Amino acid sequence: MTTHRLLLVVVFAITSYVPIQGQPPSTGQQTNDDAQGPEIKFGVHPGVRFLTPTSAEIRWETTLAGDAAVAYGPTRKLGTIIHSDQSGTSHRVVINDMVPGQDYWYRFGSTRNGKRSFSPIYQLEGGMNYTPPVLELDANPVGADMAIAHLRQLGGYAVVIGDVDPEWGQAIAAKTSMTVVMAVDDAEAIQSIRQKWYADENYGIRVTAQFRSDLPKAFANLVVAPSDQIEQAAEFLSPLGQLIQLGNPEKVDGYQWNTVAKGVSFGQRATEPDLAEWGHQYGSVGNASYSGEMLGGVDDTADLRVKWIGRPGADFGIDRNPRMPAPLAVGGRLFHQGMNRMIALDAFNGAVLWSLEIPDLRRVNIPRDSANWCADQSHVYAAVKDRLWVIDAASGEMQRTLLLPEAYQTNSEWGYVAVTKHRVVGTAMKQGSSYSGFWDKAAWYDDKDDAATSKVTGNVIVGYDKEYGSIQWQRAADAIVHSTITIAGDHIYFVEVDDPSLQDAPSGKLMNSQIWHAASIVCISLETGQQIWKSKTPPQDHEGIISFGFADQDQFVLQTSGKEQFHFVSLDAQTGTERWQRSMDWPETHHGAHVQHAVLMNGKIFVQPHILDAADGSVLKTGTLGKRRGCATPIGAGNSIIYRGGTGPLTLWSLDDESPSEFTRLRPSCWLSTIPAQGMLFSPEGGGGCSCGGWMETSIGFEPVVQMGAGK
Repeated sequence: MTTHRLLLVVVFAITSYVPIQGQPPSTGQQTNDDAQGPEIKFGVHPGVRFLTPTSAEIRWETTLAGDAAVAYGPTRKLGTIIHSDQSGTSHRVVINDMVPGQDYWYRFGSTRNGKRSFSPIYQLEGGMNYTPPVLELDANPVGADMAIAHLRQLGGYAVVIGDVDPEWGQAIAAKTSMTVVMAVDDAEAIQSIRQKWYADENYGIRVTAQFRSDLPKAFANLVVAPSDQIEQAAEFLSPLGQLIQLGNPEKVDGYQWNTVAKGVSFGQRATEPDLAEWGHQYGSVGNASYSGEMLGGVDDTADLRVKWIGRPGADFGIDRNPRMPAPLAVGGRLFHQGMNRMIALDAFNGAVLWSLEIPDLRRVNIPRDSANWCADQSHVYAAVKDRLWVIDAASGEMQRTLLLPEAYQTNSEWGYVAVTKHRVVGTAMKQGSSYSGFWDKAAWYDDKDDAATSKVTGNVIVGYDKEYGSIQWQRAADAIVHSTITIAGDHIYFVEVDDPSLQDAPSGKLMNSQIWHAASIVCISLETGQQIWKSKTPPQDHEGIISFGFADQDQFVLQTSGKEQFHFVSLDAQTGTERWQRSMDWPETHHGAHVQHAVLMNGKIFVQPHILDAADGSVLKTGTLGKRRGCATPIGAGNSIIYRGGTGPLTLWSLDDESPSEFTRLRPSCWLSTIPAQGMLFSPEGGGGCSCGGWMETSIGFEPVVQMGAGK
């Protein structure tokens, strides 16, 4: 029987040598005698796509045609060789004998004109293979295939109401990667289903039966129910979930239906809920560190409850210190980065949808750079070396790549990336400019010297057509400071350095002395790239530890830091004229207190321990926002500021009551790993490796217990 169950779970995954956590990175280079020869030059880096828990597809592309092979094994001695059937530049092999959870080592070899070339050795971490077990089930109810074809994603959870033939549950499990729960009211019926599936050796991870009363509300991606129970069954449906109705179709208010077969209708909400999105490093392209998510108005941890708990754990990521990119939450999905890898979870139930292992993905010290990814409803956009990968958000399939402008393709890498309604915006930076070191004290990036504070810059900013990927405009520059790039409305703002000598600099990492003497704030059109205004930056006679940009429809604000103060300057969005300036004292000189990214929320600017009026920069309050403990930049959630406080855990500071509440054993990362979006608060694991102990080291999604409203 032909099935589709797992082949779409992880559609395109790329892997590299990953050092064991707690040890410094290795080069991954083979040292055996048979490794001698020139190194393979990849056109597209090697990729591993997990097909099942025991099989994986490896793909790669070389720049020159020729015979090729993969050698692999459970140690660096490798031992097994699989030859590619192709002799061109594109190659594909499948490994079918993997032991679940086993790590494997592999490398590539090719022959052209009698000369052999080799790649470094890479490691494939079997523990990161989240594909579920394969079920070979023969059940195929009428209309099942046509209904399943309408699913927005193949992963997650499905609930099948007990009055429905269990064959529907079997079919969904076989043709998707969902966990299927038969929701049953009768004890004898539930026992019968369990016994049958247990005897078939299928009961457990993929198919299970539970009492309907024990199931949580609003968690399922798919609900299957008889027509006369469809309205009650919808209570299990997540905000973006879908329905299959069996029998004579019933009209249910708020849902739209499509008949796919006789007696089978497929439905979904007529209007999708308006869910706040965290699609970029600081929420949106405006860098406000606030997504508009108010968590139903709650401002106390007691009013948030666990919606789901699970993957990934600490082994997924890098040590908490190096300040990695923030998670993203868009379109009912949560995306999280780890050690040269990314994972997609269902936002409302925590189910793993897909995970990718990507060499050269790693980017750290984000306070001095920009994140290497962003997302919208349908795609994740990830900067990997000289290309931007456009990844299907539902399946993890890399659908295409965007190239840098031709003049930058041979000596540059992709830097900044953002996505708007019609544009993808990116920069090209000199090769090797981004930070990737994560080992030893220097990789904490908490110091105040240039070694840790040099800003990553690009040489050109480019606007792409989002639909077709074509370049619409580009603006070259001597240097563009990534951490200041901000988009609001039709405007793009950034700090630009006018110094032709920087064109000969070996790296895009620039010290403060290379930036501020010739720096201006520039505003260009998002649609055309044309300059709207350009204003000289105010003198920056301090250390320049950080430089951030954030904006709303009225202004662009440049935030810098040095000499034990935060410094803000506001420029008018339309003219570039100065509106106000303000400097405020740091709360401390270490553990991230001096590198906070301010929160722009509800007409105010929050930077611990101060609150400013965003309109004129006046000080509304100081000595507030709670006592910090340890690194982590604050974020806004409407009625609260979320930070690491008290004894060190994740903390909410109520703006109404001016009091903190804590999740006692939940530790965020040293920069930004907890985000409010999609009606929830997400805290994917980011605290692994912390020596201050006692942390849970797991991923959790919280939901508000009550909807309190903006005014409580």
